Amino acid sequence: MSVKNQIIITMVITVILVATSVLVSNIVLFSRFVDSNFENSLERATLEVLNEISILENNVAHLAAIYFANDPILINAIETGNNDALIGRTDELFVETGIELFTVTDIRGRVIAQPHSPDFVAFYLTAMRSVRHALMGGVPVTTVEGGSAVNLMVSASSPIFGTYGEVIGAVLVGFRLDTNEFVDRHRHITGAEVAIFRGTEVIVTTLENQNGQRAIGAEAPEDIRQTVIFGGETFLGELTFLEQNMIVKATPIFDAYGNVVATLFIGHHLTEKASVVQSFIITGALLSALFLVISTLIIRFISERIANPISKKLDQLHLDALTGIHNRRYFDEKLVQMIEPLSRSDVMISLAMIDIDYFKRYNDVYGHGEGDRCLKMVANALTKTVVRNGDFVARYGGEEFVAVFPNTDEAGAHVVAQKLVEGVYNLNIPHRENEASDRVTASVGIVTIHAKHIESIDKLVKHADELLYKSKQNDRNRYTHGNIRPPT
Repeated sequence: MSVKNQIIITMVITVILVATSVLVSNIVLFSRFVDSNFENSLERATLEVLNEISILENNVAHLAAIYFANDPILINAIETGNNDALIGRTDELFVETGIELFTVTDIRGRVIAQPHSPDFVAFYLTAMRSVRHALMGGVPVTTVEGGSAVNLMVSASSPIFGTYGEVIGAVLVGFRLDTNEFVDRHRHITGAEVAIFRGTEVIVTTLENQNGQRAIGAEAPEDIRQTVIFGGETFLGELTFLEQNMIVKATPIFDAYGNVVATLFIGHHLTEKASVVQSFIITGALLSALFLVISTLIIRFISERIANPISKKLDQLHLDALTGIHNRRYFDEKLVQMIEPLSRSDVMISLAMIDIDYFKRYNDVYGHGEGDRCLKMVANALTKTVVRNGDFVARYGGEEFVAVFPNTDEAGAHVVAQKLVEGVYNLNIPHRENEASDRVTASVGIVTIHAKHIESIDKLVKHADELLYKSKQNDRNRYTHGNIRPPT
C-alpha cells in the first residue's frame, strides 16, 4: 500500500473517530437538554392550571359569594317566602355574572334556588363543609371540594343574614374543575396531557384508553398513590400509565382546611422525547458525514431550531427578567381577569403608577450597572407593600412600576400610597442629582374606582399616570390620589 493511501486511510479513520466522538457527545448533551426542557414544560403547565384555580378561589368565586349573599332583593325574597321573586332574582344574578354553579339554601341547608345547569342536583348541601360553616354564621370560605353531584369544583360559601342579623340561609357559588372543557383548554395552552384524580380514580382527563375513550375511572399509578394521594407531596418522574410511558408531574390539590382533595396530573409521552432525540441523531449523523468541517455549527443550528418552540413558551412567563417581579404582560392579563367578574359589583379597586425620580440622571452619574441594582432594590421594596391576597406589583417599563390593590377604598389607597413612597425613600440609596432629596425617591399617582365603573384598563392607567405627573410637578417624592366618579 502506498504512503499516500496510508495517509488517506489514517486521516479518514481519525476524522471518523473524531466525528463519531463529537456526535455521541452531542447526543448525550442534547438528550439531557430535552429532559430538562420537558421538566420545565411540566412545571409551567402545572403552574398554569394551579394559577387558574387560585384566581377562581381568591378573586372570582369568593367575591361573587359575598356579592350574592348581600343582595337585598334575594334577602327580602327569602325572608318573605316569595319563591317566585327568589327564583327570578337568582336567575338574573346567574345570567349577569357568568358563574357556573349558583345555589341558595335555607337555614337548614335545603336548596331553595338553583338556576344553573341541572348537572349539579342536590336537595341538601350540609354535606359540604363550606356550606355548614356558612350556615353557622362563619366568614365566607373558598375552597376546592367535591360532592355527590359534582366531582370537583372551586366553591365559595357565604352566610345570608336577615334584617336583624340572623342567619337565614347560605349562598354557594363555584366553577367546575371536572369538565372536559377545563382539561382540554389547558392541553391546548400548554401542549401537555392533563388529568385530575379524586381519590385514586381519574375524574377528568385528556388521556384516552386503547378504545379511544377518555380514561375516566382509571386507577392512579402506585408511585402517585404513595407520593401524592397518601403522602401529600409532589411527584416528578417517569412512569407507565394506561400502558403509555410518560414523564409526569403530579401535584396535590388542597382544600381550605389543608386536606388533599384531588391530584393534578400533567404529563408528556416519552415517545415525544424519543422522536425529538431520534430526529437529532439522524440529522446529526447525515450532516456529520457530509459536512465534517462545519458539523458543530450545523448541530448547533438544529438544536436552536428545535429549541425555538420552547423558547417561545419561556417568553410567555410572567416574570421580569431583571427585577424578578411580575412584568407588563402579567399586569395586562391579571387585571382583565380580576375586573371582568367584578364589573357589576360594588368592590373598590385602587391602582398606583410609580416612577423613580430622576432615574436617567442616576444612570448617567452612577452607571447602568448601579441603575439595574437600584431597580432591583426598588422592586423589592415595592413588593413588601403588597401583603394581601390579590394585591400585586409589576414592572410596567423602564423605571416605572404599577401596583394593584383590589378591595381598597380611598382611605386604604392613601395608606398604601404613603407606604410605597416611604418604602423607596427608606432604602437610603444615595442620589446626588435628585432635586427632591439626597437619595433615591419615587413619585406615585394612585386612583380609586368602583370595579363596575371601569370603562377600560387603558383609561384607568392613563388616569393614574396623570396623577403621577401631578406628583412630579409638586416636587416629587410624594403621592397624589384621585377618584374616578361614575358617569352621571
